[in-house]
Amino acid sequence: MAEIDPHTLRVAASLVRSRIAGLTRDTRMDGLQRLGAHRTLTQLAIDLEVSADHAGPPKRRSRPR
Repeated sequence: MAEIDPHTLRVAASLVRSRIAGLTRDTRMDGLQRLGAHRTLTQLAIDLEVSADHAGPPKRRSRPR
């Protein structure tokens, strides 16, 4: 199986963090469900970022010349 590149892991972490931001507006969950989801998603985002750091350095943006 091919390894996932660090950029993909960082994008996934960013998507998870955007989902965390939307939890407060989710009326389908009560407070405890939101708290549990927030903790779980936060840990997932951290794990993805640590894995990305382990897999390789961040992608550098190239400057136009």
